[in-house]
Amino acid sequence: MKRSLGTLPAVPTRTVLSALALLALVLAPARAGSPEGRWRLVEQHYETGTANLAVQERPVRLELTHEGGRIAGKIWAGENAAAALPWPAFVADDGPRPVEVIERAEDARAGSVSVRYRVRPSPSDDLVLEVVESYALTEDGSGLEGAMRVTFTGGTSNRGGFLLRRRFARE
Repeated sequence: MKRSLGTLPAVPTRTVLSALALLALVLAPARAGSPEGRWRLVEQHYETGTANLAVQERPVRLELTHEGGRIAGKIWAGENAAAALPWPAFVADDGPRPVEVIERAEDARAGSVSVRYRVRPSPSDDLVLEVVESYALTEDGSGLEGAMRVTFTGGTSNRGGFLLRRRFARE
């Protein structure tokens, strides 16, 4: 006797593609390691520039850790880690300026970290910098690559900005 299995209900193509995309995301391998650790800035370029602006004599160092269940860090130039400031930080000619952290995020699966903050470089000026730093581990986990976007505002006007492409090497 022959049995009929009947017909399967029609499933919209969009639903199938969405399910496959979600499955691929879940099954995608995580990056090698974590952004936690000590990093040395080895490359820094303006958005389309080729000149390396990273200072090799007193390299910027960034140390990322977890504190209270969230990503935290400290940053300094040169060899003296005791002179580190909490990350993110902004240093003007006459010293550090207070930073207002707006958002801080980490994606452990992607090995990425980002922070968005505001700073007033001079108390006597209405200029405000809005800075977004975002970094992700390289595939092998030996580098941290990303960008720092700085936007200048004052009063109600946009005063421009710039983007720096950055690469840190794990120490």
